[in-house]
Amino acid sequence: MDQLITGLRSEMHKNEYVLWQGRGSGRAFNAFSRPLLLRFGLIAVAFALALWWMLDNPNPSNNWLAWVLVLILVGRFAIFVLQSSATPKRQAAMLTNQRLHSVDIVRPETNWTISIGGEGRAEGQYADPSPIVVTGTKERGHIKLNRSVGKVRAYPPFILFNAERPLELAALIKTTLKIDQPIEDRTR
Repeated sequence: MDQLITGLRSEMHKNEYVLWQGRGSGRAFNAFSRPLLLRFGLIAVAFALALWWMLDNPNPSNNWLAWVLVLILVGRFAIFVLQSSATPKRQAAMLTNQRLHSVDIVRPETNWTISIGGEGRAEGQYADPSPIVVTGTKERGHIKLNRSVGKVRAYPPFILFNAERPLELAALIKTTLKIDQPIEDRTR
């Protein structure tokens, strides 16, 4: 490939050549992790309690405190969703003859790599190979390659976001990197 996407050229190793490259696009609200959904549930419970406190409070002079709590919760929730759901459009990834590498253009500390055999490395930790899960549609979807390691973020590592023809790309990744795990087709 003559033109590499911004951020990928500096990541190339000696004797590597690119077989595929791509960028995430849009937002991926459907790729949230379970721990994150649990956090959202706890925020919703806190919001409901603050609302109940405002409505059922025998001393209305304290309602201003409940309003402040509600505003903080709503603001934190909105900022978190907007920032974290933008992760896919910041992702640039490449499949080479030696590895699959993903770069976050804004936050380089969240870069991750899958090497030959399927072992993943993110945030200084290693993850054993796991089944390759493809979600979305046959034309565009997400490819999850390994289980998350390290701290839980809105979008864990080892996911290619909004890839074109994800089943074909998953098969190419599996073949190129000699990953001995099945591909689970969860596309619609």
